[in-house]
This record gives sequence, C-alpha cells and structure tokens, in this order.
Amino acid sequence: MKVYHQMGFRDKWNIDCLKSGIGDGLIFSPINMDSDKLLALPKTIREKSFLDPQFYLLNREKSTNITYPFFPGNIKTDFSTADLDIFNSKLAEICVDYQVDADLEYIIIPTRYVDAVPTRYLEQMTENFIYPFLRIKEQKNITKKFLLTVVVKQIMIEDNDKLNELLNWLTGISNIAGFYLIFENNFTSKQIKNFDYLTKVLFFIDVLKRNEFEVHIGYCNTEALVYSAAMPDSITIGSYENLRMFKISRFEMSEGKGMHAPNPRLYSSKLLQWMDYNYIESMKSLVDNYDSYFDDTSYKPLMFSLGEFKDKAFKWHFAKSEIYKHYFEVFYSQIKSLASDQFERIEQLKTMIKIAIDNYSIIENAVLLDGDSDGSHLAIWYNVLNSYKKTL
Repeated sequence: MKVYHQMGFRDKWNIDCLKSGIGDGLIFSPINMDSDKLLALPKTIREKSFLDPQFYLLNREKSTNITYPFFPGNIKTDFSTADLDIFNSKLAEICVDYQVDADLEYIIIPTRYVDAVPTRYLEQMTENFIYPFLRIKEQKNITKKFLLTVVVKQIMIEDNDKLNELLNWLTGISNIAGFYLIFENNFTSKQIKNFDYLTKVLFFIDVLKRNEFEVHIGYCNTEALVYSAAMPDSITIGSYENLRMFKISRFEMSEGKGMHAPNPRLYSSKLLQWMDYNYIESMKSLVDNYDSYFDDTSYKPLMFSLGEFKDKAFKWHFAKSEIYKHYFEVFYSQIKSLASDQFERIEQLKTMIKIAIDNYSIIENAVLLDGDSDGSHLAIWYNVLNSYKKTL
C-alpha cells in the first residue's frame, strides 16, 4: 500500500520528506502550487505523483490555480455549472494533455462539489466528466491509468439506498483503473468514532477492490489505519488538519488568513492519536518515562528538549515544521509495517489498538484527557475491524 503526501500550504515540508525517502509520491494541489513550480520538480518526483485538478468549485479563482491551462476560468470568464455542457470536451482535452505532458503517474478525472446531491448527479458526472475524459483517452491512445475523483459524502455512506446506487454506478464504469476517493463527513471529533460509518466505508472500499479497481484514498487522518484493512492501493498523509479531513471551505478561503490557530498536537503511533501539547506538558510532570509514549525520530530530541537540546526549550506552535515532519516519518513507517496478507493485517491492527489502550490506561491514571486526545476512539475501531473481518 502506497502513501502519498496530500499537498497544501507549506508543501516544501512534503517535498523535503519525500526526497528523504518518507512517502511514495505527492498529490499536487493547484490552489497551493503554481504550474511552473510543479513542472520544475524533477521528473523522478513527478512520475510517481499525481495531480488533483480541483474542479470542485469550478470558478473559484486563486493566484495559483489560474496558472494551470485547464482552470475553467481560463476558458470562459465566470465559468458556471451550465458551461460544462458546452465546454466539457475542451476542458477534458486540456486537463488530460497537461497531466500527460507533466509525466504524472496517473491521469485524474476531476469532479465538481455539490452541497446537496441533486437527482441527476451521477448522470451529470458521467456526461460532463467521465465520457469527455475517456473520449480523449481513446482518441489520443493514452496508455496511462485513469482515476476518477469521487467525493463520497456522509449521506452516501450512511443511507443504504444511496450507498448501493453509488456503488452500482462506480462498478459499472469501464476503461478506468480506479478511483481517487475523498470521504467527506461532518464529525466534530478529531478521530472518527462512529461504528456504522466506518463499517460501511470498509464495505465500500471492499466492493471496489473486489471489482478489481484501484482505490486511492485522499485526505486521510489516523483512520487510514482502519481503512487499510480493506486493502486500498494508497492512503495519504497531510500536515494541517484541512489536509487530513476534506472540507470545501479550504477552496473558498485564503489559507493562513483569518483562521483561528489550533493547539499544536503531536502524533504517537503508540497511542494512535494526536496528543494536544498541553497534555504532553502534564505528562512530563506526572507520568514516568512520559517521552517513551512518543516515537523516536530526528525531530523528537528538539521537541522534547532531550540530549544536546535540553537547554533549548521547544516553543510549541501548530505551524512548527518539526511536528508534521515527525508525523510523516512515524505514520509512514507505521503504514509500511502492515502485513501484506489481509487477515494478518487486521490482526496486526487489532494488536496495535490493544497496546494503545494499555498505554492509555497507564497515562490516564495520572493525567485526565479530553475526548480529542484520549483513546475513546480505539474500542470502536477494534469493533469495526472485528465486524469487517466477519464479512471476509
């Protein structure tokens, strides 16, 4: 299973880590990286990466996405949904040509975003995106694999009729290699704690895999570990939370401006959680060997003021690169440690969860944690894995 970097603001962190061997490729973000910068990257990076064209809002202009020739606003001013009926073939050709010329690993068929799913949504997606892109594929005899972008809304997972309708539509599409899935949900907790939702997501991935499609999952948080049980082809790692949980607001606002600064958090593979730094400070005073619950990386000595850095206290801030580079290294290693056999992988994941629960039992004897730093998601994840295993 591959691990792609979900690119966004401060993408240099991702590129530097990929160059050091952390990650298998990049998913480029036009709203963050202009076209010239993308094309200037070494071919060795581009040919193992792919581009999300980001047609979600069609006409939302930013300083970087307008540098791409396929940006709809470059084809027609004030491009709207109605214009797709007229310009879909032209958009498809320009978008495909760009991805081919950039030597990218896959050709991505984009999609548009809708708040509420209209009655003819799947039909419109077929007419405006799938057919035009596949016509270009055939006309130009393009051999690269095509992936279809699918934003899977929470209602599509939770409503059985909508779930079956979506799966019937997806599995009926021919001449594509698979899907670039983006699961959108409105859960307010940092980790997903909904048994029914996670169980159905695994079922969803499983059906696509059984139909011999590739499945690449974007905007993953720690629940990527749960998703891995269904054997997807890739998951993603991202720095800020808006790269680990899909929100359409990311494409509407200027990142880094007018945003409330969240508390910095540090990922621990031994807890399967992002821990608020305030609790790390509490653990330092109240838990023996508190730092042992956090993974060893080249960034840890600085963050925990260990060894040669002990006289230089780390100033915790959510924008510090060390926090995310630590996460990239730890989570990438954790994903790559998973067994290739599905049943072995599920048991391995269950063992990870049990160890994390045991670790939490020690920590919480001394430090009380809130619902976004504790292990309250772990029992649910364990039960989800057991439920999914029964279906295999």
